[in-house]
Amino acid sequence: MFRPTSNRLAFTARTSFYQLWRRSLAPSFVALRPITARQELLLHSSAKAPLQQPQVSIPTHATEDATYVETSKSAPKEPQEDTDTDYNFVVAAAWHPKNRGRKSKDTAEKTPYWKRTQVGKVDAGEDAFFHTSTRKGLAVGVADGVGGWAEVGVDPALFSWTLMNNCASIAKDLESVNAHDILDNAFTELVDRRMVQAGSSTACILEMCKKTGYMTSCNLGDSAFILIRDQKIVFESPSQQHFFNCPYQLTVVPDNYPNRASYVTDLPKDGDRKSFFLRNGDLIILATDGYFDNVFSHETLQIVNAHMGHIADTGKSEDSLAHIRVLAKLLTDAARRLSLDPKRLSPWAKGARAHGGHYRGGKVDDITCIVTLVQQKHLQEDLD
Repeated sequence: MFRPTSNRLAFTARTSFYQLWRRSLAPSFVALRPITARQELLLHSSAKAPLQQPQVSIPTHATEDATYVETSKSAPKEPQEDTDTDYNFVVAAAWHPKNRGRKSKDTAEKTPYWKRTQVGKVDAGEDAFFHTSTRKGLAVGVADGVGGWAEVGVDPALFSWTLMNNCASIAKDLESVNAHDILDNAFTELVDRRMVQAGSSTACILEMCKKTGYMTSCNLGDSAFILIRDQKIVFESPSQQHFFNCPYQLTVVPDNYPNRASYVTDLPKDGDRKSFFLRNGDLIILATDGYFDNVFSHETLQIVNAHMGHIADTGKSEDSLAHIRVLAKLLTDAARRLSLDPKRLSPWAKGARAHGGHYRGGKVDDITCIVTLVQQKHLQEDLD
């Protein structure tokens, strides 16, 4: 079995992926840290034709989507208290790709072929996501494809969407899984079946049990999630980066590239793992770095608390889905707006300055956000 061993890409011996990517994001931004020889992993792509990627089956969504996951009403079992520990999970997703403007015909003809064809019917840019009911409860996840692969003819969305599709299938099929197992099995399947010739992405997976409210998480890279309880942030997952703007990532390197065995890699086991017992009313914000690079945690909390009062006022579970859908869209719209503010000292700009840069403004990027509301069944029935 082949396991890829590279987490940093470069396009020529003179110009690194890191330099090209940063230059495209912020032309005035200078390199924050010298790039070592170990980080200069050459793809030798200048003499090769663009890589041909197989088509990937992508789930169909609209600009926003939502689902309501209800617990099954099975016959009471001894002890009777088991039925009082059931949880419902109300889930909604929303997204903004970074390139939304229409292009002229002349511009479209100049666009490389791998950027002309949208991957599936979901235009989330290079981001991908899933949320699905499992035998235990609910699994959700996001992935952010590494955009630098486009420079060598690889659609970055193919890797991220394939990984998320695998996660959704595995979460549905396995009897007992946690977040790490979902990601590990999904990546193993992607590699063993050679579903993607080349690519890489970050990933953050959450898995929740409808019987106990127990949640596991596995975060690899700079996507993240926030757990909000009683109008306060009680946990925020840490970002995993080798150095600034170089997050941990899962990677597949083509067979025909030299020195594959010497490349450094990140694997699912390298992801940060946590576990929690959820409570009624908990809210989980799971998003890619395009969101967290533009919105501070206290700003997220302000948006959430201002909107969640509507749910508290009604107390009706049937109204929750509509409110969570609106909240997901509010959060992504806010991140999109702030990313376009050239004068704002964004979380991204603060991080850049902390590492020696002089950057100001938001970070234009793909933004994907999944919002999950936790409802304890017997408490909601009492309210109704």
